[in-house]
Amino acid sequence: MNFLKEHFKKILFFLTILILLIMIGLSSIGRLGGADLGFFGNMISGFQKIVYKTGNTLTNSFYSVQEIVKMREENIMLTESVYELREQVRILENIINKSEALETEYEMKKNLSYDYVVGQVIAIDDSNWFSRFTIDKGENDGIEQNDIVIQAVKTDEGIVQIGLVGIVTQTSSGWSKVITLLDESCKVSFRNIETDESGILQGSIDGTVTGYFFSSKVSAEPGDNLVTSGIGEVYIPDIYIGDVKDVVKTTDASTLRIIVEPAVDFTKINRVYVLTK
Repeated sequence: MNFLKEHFKKILFFLTILILLIMIGLSSIGRLGGADLGFFGNMISGFQKIVYKTGNTLTNSFYSVQEIVKMREENIMLTESVYELREQVRILENIINKSEALETEYEMKKNLSYDYVVGQVIAIDDSNWFSRFTIDKGENDGIEQNDIVIQAVKTDEGIVQIGLVGIVTQTSSGWSKVITLLDESCKVSFRNIETDESGILQGSIDGTVTGYFFSSKVSAEPGDNLVTSGIGEVYIPDIYIGDVKDVVKTTDASTLRIIVEPAVDFTKINRVYVLTK
């Protein structure tokens, strides 16, 4: 294929010259021989038609092959360009997301009056609900059991809040294990900012956070903001937990149950702050 592509024009040229020489020779014979050689004239005419058609066919085939090769090369180049553009878009999106996260963290740190250690999530326990994970900071960094874990969150109104992630349950020299609000072993006392009423929240095996108020005479509405109440010796007050998602009617008239939408998106968690004592 490469030989034909490189020498096709030369081969066609020499074949044409050869055929013309034959035709000239036969025509000369025809002029010398008169009408008796008319047969050769007809033969030459037919031969010319065959050569012409064959030459056209070969030429068209040659250029068709060239076009196909060119189209394939262009297709490969376009495909590579698409991959490069997609990679550039991915990199830009990653930069934008990181920039937004860092800006949110910066705003949170301005309002943070506690000592803290920044930890990177290095492992997530076998859970569908991101209820437990491990960070790359531990006792050597000043982290202890029961230290509070937080993350900067931005509300729908654009306000940056200190969002509650969970609590440290186990430490080593270079790592710590954390359970989040989604874990069924995590219980947090909360306060409804709208009514100033308090209660207890708890995670569940399916990743749902539910809670109840201490009093049955209180009211709650979807969208009410919940923060830590500070009751107990673990969680400091006024850390943003999330919003009331739904109010559940129960047969037990002594309590009012709620379903909570956490402020932190646990599916995207990779960097947290640990408040140290």
